[in-house]
Amino acid sequence: MSDPKAEENRRAVSAAKSPEAKNRFLYSERSHILRLTARILKRTVSDSDDVFSTALLAVSEALDSYVEEKGAFWNYAAIVIRSRILDEIRKNSSRDREIITDPASFSGEIDYDDDSAGITLREEINRKTAVYTDNDLKYELEALEEELKDYGVDLFELPECSPKSEKTKSACSELIKRFFDPPPLTELFKKKRSLPVKEMLKRSSMNRKTFDRHRKFILTSILIRCGSYEGIGAFLD
Repeated sequence: MSDPKAEENRRAVSAAKSPEAKNRFLYSERSHILRLTARILKRTVSDSDDVFSTALLAVSEALDSYVEEKGAFWNYAAIVIRSRILDEIRKNSSRDREIITDPASFSGEIDYDDDSAGITLREEINRKTAVYTDNDLKYELEALEEELKDYGVDLFELPECSPKSEKTKSACSELIKRFFDPPPLTELFKKKRSLPVKEMLKRSSMNRKTFDRHRKFILTSILIRCGSYEGIGAFLD
């Protein structure tokens, strides 16, 4: 019996060979891409939504860069879709902030004789920027939660496996920093779909027992730094 995932992977590899094959693949997988995008966003998505166009472009990009030996195509495509949607949300958030924030409101050119107008403007700026910031983090957390599932990690497990003492926090921080030292271990991590433990321990003074105790925390921290999680990354020390 043939493996359905292996067949999907082969179809993806074949689709990347020509623009015509890619277009046929994207057309035939429209329903699949819609469902995947809806699952990522946790809301209904139609083919007339702008986000669906973003998802199609992301799948096209995934076809160009996919390597069969690195894992299932649709798992990889989901990561690219999440990343591109987050990029689009950030770009739109930045643009909307610029639109709602009139430079005159900070240059003294507004007539503050009408106090209610000034208060309303400031409240609207605060409300809009707060919403966009919250949405950025919300989508990032949802994307991270989905990606962690591929590694057998539940987001809600992290408090239990996070370092508690200052000494262990420092050791974990040092290990994560060394992961990205030249030559970074990023490609090895992506290829193996798991942490290159031996290589990481060689770069630090951490012992294997401590590593195993905090493996999920370390893996999550590295995923955040490898992916498009700038908002969450800002909270990492």
